[in-house]
Amino acid sequence: MGARAVGNFDNDAARDWLYDFGENDFRLIDRTLAGVAGMIAADELDAWEAQEVLVAAECVAAAAGFPPNHPPRELADWLAENSPILVKPEFIEMAQKAVNRVLSQSELRDEWLASDEFDGWETAVLDLQARLNQAKPEE
Repeated sequence: MGARAVGNFDNDAARDWLYDFGENDFRLIDRTLAGVAGMIAADELDAWEAQEVLVAAECVAAAAGFPPNHPPRELADWLAENSPILVKPEFIEMAQKAVNRVLSQSELRDEWLASDEFDGWETAVLDLQARLNQAKPEE
């Protein structure tokens, strides 16, 4: 098993995803989140994909002005180089749906639920969800 801690950036999947992020930014976010948005209810979101979804959603929240308290260097550098960023509402909506899927129906959730650290993981994901909800434009 690779490195994994309760934070959304604290795992091998997130590190690998962030490595590709700098050169691909919103194209990579789109590929990651659109795949989950296109899943049907019976589809299983595996743990690796769920971790990628969380880091992609973190990037959307950060780009929309609601970053985590301590973003990884790759994200902080990207934000500094690209600010201000206009995030399309559809990216925020895709991120919200994908995070909801991770929280409600994913192998990652099941793995954390079976651990002693579920509450810490859930807190990190709920914080992300709250920041995405703040980023959603008024309708």
